[in-house]
Amino acid sequence: MNLEVKLSVQEILNNKHFRHAKVIAGKTGLCRLVRWVHVMEVTSISNLLNGNELILSTGIGWRGNKDTFRSLVQQSIDSNAAGLCIELGPHISLIPQEIIELADAHDFPLIVFQKEVRFIDITQEIHSLLIKKHYQILSDLEEYSNRLNQVLLSSNPHQKILQLLHEHLKMTVFYISNQGKVQVISKKPPEEQDKIFQLLKGNKIPIHMNVAHQSVQALNQTFADLFIISESGEITEFETLILDRSAIALAQSLLRELYIEEQRMAKEAEWVSCWLEGGKSNEQIHKYLSELEPNLKPNGCTVLLCKADNLKKVISEFTYLKVYFRSIFEQRGIYLLTHIQKNQLAFILVNNGKTDDFKRRLQEGIDCLKESEFIKKQKFSQLEFGVGKFTSNLSHVQYSYHSATETLNIREKMPNELTSYFYEDLYIFRLVLAAKEQGVLSEFISDYLGPVLSHDQQNNGELLKTLKIYLQCKGAKKETSEQLHIVRQTLYHRLNKLYELIGKDFMDPYKRQAIEVAISAYEYATASNTPYEYTSIPKSS
Repeated sequence: MNLEVKLSVQEILNNKHFRHAKVIAGKTGLCRLVRWVHVMEVTSISNLLNGNELILSTGIGWRGNKDTFRSLVQQSIDSNAAGLCIELGPHISLIPQEIIELADAHDFPLIVFQKEVRFIDITQEIHSLLIKKHYQILSDLEEYSNRLNQVLLSSNPHQKILQLLHEHLKMTVFYISNQGKVQVISKKPPEEQDKIFQLLKGNKIPIHMNVAHQSVQALNQTFADLFIISESGEITEFETLILDRSAIALAQSLLRELYIEEQRMAKEAEWVSCWLEGGKSNEQIHKYLSELEPNLKPNGCTVLLCKADNLKKVISEFTYLKVYFRSIFEQRGIYLLTHIQKNQLAFILVNNGKTDDFKRRLQEGIDCLKESEFIKKQKFSQLEFGVGKFTSNLSHVQYSYHSATETLNIREKMPNELTSYFYEDLYIFRLVLAAKEQGVLSEFISDYLGPVLSHDQQNNGELLKTLKIYLQCKGAKKETSEQLHIVRQTLYHRLNKLYELIGKDFMDPYKRQAIEVAISAYEYATASNTPYEYTSIPKSS
């Protein structure tokens, strides 16, 4: 850990070894930080410096050569050295005026020893001081961490952490949540606080403004942004570490609050279950939601079902899973209530924004969940989702729940045919489901595909596949044969057989639509393991 120690040139001048030293140039640069003290007698030093070194020299390297001396000072300035200390003596007795002017122009401290000094004593003393300060920083950091831990065990730790950060660094502190809530701890007047907030919000921080930022993260999600603004100079690495520890403590506090809130919500699962079953009126629902979240303005809702085979095995992870889901959707203006049943999670998603972009926000939330490292690291198997029909009437949520169940079932059985999570995107499968519920699905399939299916079963043929691709290609024979990987003559042979079995008019609009529905119905019935058997009906003489 390379912590930046705050040791200035001015502090070093107070050391006993500098009592006969004199600053002859660059006095306004005495606030420069010193990271190391280095003895150098060579004239090419730009590749030997890392910055913030205080250089000690006797001048033996240039021995009165003014141009070499000037080059040395310029290299020190360009390398961001903290200053140059020269011992006046046999090698150099006077500092040229143009060198003094060069140092003054760049606020570069130029210090001369008017009496002989032992450089070894200076380096030993200053390096010891640097090490002591470094150790003190580590001790301060440890002490600050202990204070944070104590605060976390108290009531209302969130506000106390922000106050502790402000008092420890003597800096302005901004805490901005994802929901737009802003907390400021500062001695600045309100007008100036608001001006700084606008700069932070617009990400238009001026170069001269000393700002450090750290995200408040939990469960791989960012919940807020924490800023410190310094008025006394650049923010050091130590101060950045203090900011980082504070952000971690805030995340722990936030996670604890979310966990407690989720446990409270779990106790109300019976109410949510009754709502899903249609047992609550609009008035009861709105009253309940206003008590849960006073700022919530419900604008319709839908049901999201989430299924995983091993949810029952990891019951201890449920609360964290729900916390994670909540964080994802609330960032997108969607309030979430949860109900657990067997290996399935049911979420009532209450829209807290506009309706025209609700589907997009919901889709973004699901995509975020599917791709998140948090979900991948958990013990859950592949999560499956189904979104029900959106309803503007909160008391009709049971209809959304039933349609979400249908969506999830079809997605599981037809993964290659249906990629959308939304009930509204089931398209033809909604008719298939209705036909199945009315008990006419098998008859419908037989009426339009029976002979084709019978032929394939008896001859191990591919007429059904050929028919499906031919319809998808809108009757284009060349494209159909390419997709089936067969020659054109083979396709003609199969089409002639299809004409014989289901008639040459199967490309007529209405008959074609019926056949396409029958194909989707047959694939769904096959995936659902629905018994199907074709029995030919004798033709009347």
